[in-house]
Amino acid sequence: MSAPDCLDSAEFLDDYYDSSHHPTKRLKVNDGDSDFDSDEEGRNVGGSDAGDHDRDQDRDQDRDRDRPRSQYKTAPSPVVHVRALCDSVIEADLVKGVDRFGLVSYVMMLPNKRQALVEFQDLQSAQKCVAYSKRRIVTIAGHPAFFNFSTSQRITRPGGPEDPKHINNVLFLSIQNPLYPITTDVLYTVCNACGPVLRIVIFKKNGIQALVEFDSVQSAQKAKASLNGADIYSGCCTLKIEYAKPTRLNIFKNDSESWDYTNPDLTARGIVHPHHFV
Repeated sequence: MSAPDCLDSAEFLDDYYDSSHHPTKRLKVNDGDSDFDSDEEGRNVGGSDAGDHDRDQDRDQDRDRDRPRSQYKTAPSPVVHVRALCDSVIEADLVKGVDRFGLVSYVMMLPNKRQALVEFQDLQSAQKCVAYSKRRIVTIAGHPAFFNFSTSQRITRPGGPEDPKHINNVLFLSIQNPLYPITTDVLYTVCNACGPVLRIVIFKKNGIQALVEFDSVQSAQKAKASLNGADIYSGCCTLKIEYAKPTRLNIFKNDSESWDYTNPDLTARGIVHPHHFV
């Protein structure tokens, strides 16, 4: 059943309480019949049905309060608004939960609000997601979430949609909960499986971050899709990945915090200043 086929609460009640379904309206068969012989009887029977009616309305209103009002008013969009996410959800969990409905073009996490925006590659995929969530529970990282169409037709990418650098071959990695040492060898082993890695620089700026330069945009896209939200070690060293601004890294020495894999014989001639890259 597609989203337009779904009746809202008011339409459901109108249909349920028409003369062909509701018992109190069947009491009067035609215009020549009278309703009730006794006003008291009418009040008793009518009062019972009115109570049922009120309970049905209260139940439907409670259900509607649990769902965003925009579900019934917002026009279909390739962008879906996701609510009620648990605190530990990251992008990889979200993509895993919705990729059965279609290809995901972009995800914007809103962790402070426990919400996210998911942009599907086409409108049909977004419609499948929203329609399915009306009939069944969709879980993200083991917790139920709510899905509705966003008022936006496209998620604005970092740097703006017209900026050619908003997607490139260099990724910015933030390592969360780093209980084990993170070195260039560790990141190379993890990232090179997605495509050839050319250069890596690791730095500490409010935690542990790294810049990883791939041989192509395609390799970087594959790495972001495969590794964003993944743990380097079980239960820790979680990767959170975004596209970085530079298209090439300048490496001055090969060691545990920086490495140029196109120049393995590079000797230490200075230090890397990672703040120039972010």
